[in-house]
Amino acid sequence: MKCQRCHFLSHYNVALNVNVSPEEYPRLLGHIKDKRALVILMVDLTDFPCSIWPGIIDIIGTRRPVVVVGNKVDLLPADGPSFLEHVTTCLETSLNQTSLATANIRHVALVSAATGFGVEELITKLHNIWDYKDDIYLMGCTNVGKSTLFNALLQSDLCKVKAVDLLQRATTSQWPGTTLNLLKFPVLRPAGWRLYQRTQRLMKQSKYNIMERKLRAIQTKKEKDPTRATLIGHIGRTFRDPSQSLDGQDPFSMGLSANSPVQRIGLDPNDEEFIDGRWCYDTPGTVQPDQVLNLLTTQELMLTLPRQLLLPRTFSVRPGQTLLLAGLARLDYLSGGDFVRMTVLASDQLPLTICYTSDADAIYNELVGSTYLGVPCGKSERLAQWPGLSPISQVLRVQGCDWRETAADVVLSSAGWVAITPGPEITCEFQAWTPHGRGVYLRQPPLLRYSVNLRGQRVRKSPAYRQGQAVYVKNYPV
Repeated sequence: MKCQRCHFLSHYNVALNVNVSPEEYPRLLGHIKDKRALVILMVDLTDFPCSIWPGIIDIIGTRRPVVVVGNKVDLLPADGPSFLEHVTTCLETSLNQTSLATANIRHVALVSAATGFGVEELITKLHNIWDYKDDIYLMGCTNVGKSTLFNALLQSDLCKVKAVDLLQRATTSQWPGTTLNLLKFPVLRPAGWRLYQRTQRLMKQSKYNIMERKLRAIQTKKEKDPTRATLIGHIGRTFRDPSQSLDGQDPFSMGLSANSPVQRIGLDPNDEEFIDGRWCYDTPGTVQPDQVLNLLTTQELMLTLPRQLLLPRTFSVRPGQTLLLAGLARLDYLSGGDFVRMTVLASDQLPLTICYTSDADAIYNELVGSTYLGVPCGKSERLAQWPGLSPISQVLRVQGCDWRETAADVVLSSAGWVAITPGPEITCEFQAWTPHGRGVYLRQPPLLRYSVNLRGQRVRKSPAYRQGQAVYVKNYPV
């Protein structure tokens, strides 16, 4: 009998997420302390620093090489010609404000495990940094995309050629101190001649990638469809095992011969081909204490977690007014200039409400559980388990710089963030509310500093702006 994860891996080539409790997480991953390995630490770009485990430095140490991977870059709208460089800078700044400031971070990369953007560049960097010395551990909190990246790396040049086409795409290894098994695959040794052939393939492919991105930029302008601007990459394989011929096979058989379905059930880690090699491990994830994901039902998670390009929604908010992000968060504008622009970047399935702060409690209590707030959703039994919103202890202060540039982001745990644009030399004060007061951060510099410029015309007699161009495509990054 197979577990659900092995079943999906064998039949659908999909590695399901494995999560453990926050209490068990440090104990389970603590065994890595005694191993020589490179760590790929994944961070969710739509939810950081909330998606960084606070005690991760105690697990990975300060000497082990670390590659930080910011995932889900495809969900971020391009707000300027060099927005990828700025996102990298913002991520590096946030890392320096956590315990990871003392970590041996060798590289910071931006990828989309779902669309393949940046994955080939990441593999090249791993070859240069890792140099076939030790194993690789893929780490990160839940929902950062570890399993998606693991599946992508399985089909890339990082995986040994002989192992790629096996039915059971990875083997399992007993995790010390627990019954949980780790998925793993053998890593290909990046010998000189292999690296040369891989470089030749990537150079040839890059020409097509540039033409494709230019074409998508033209389509975005012509069709005014921002989803055309989604960052997309292609993951290829330079090497193939000549013995793994597809002749005479069903294209949907996952490489399994119809006459021998049992023989290719997986790979043997004791095989002489793999016994002295290095492995890439997919580790379990957990919910960070600042996240509210564990408070949500499956239906609510589907509404909360973004699955397509985030489209900026901008509002003009005056002192004494409040912005409600569904039923998940609340931001009160206490004092400052005559008005401030708030640009919300969150799932488009989460409704937004602007009201007077004096009415916010009554409106929230009346609409929670309804379609007007969206999340949480359900009947009285569900709402009885919902903790409601609690204010954080400190007041958030933001110093404005320019009407065309966002001054700071107010990160609201797992729900998204609000980019604040107060205007030049204006100091504004805000009060943030989340369930249990979790995961509120003032992020400076802001992740998308020019997102306020993507707004459209102001809706008459309304605090809302129409949706504008949604993405910047004048000099689309290629």
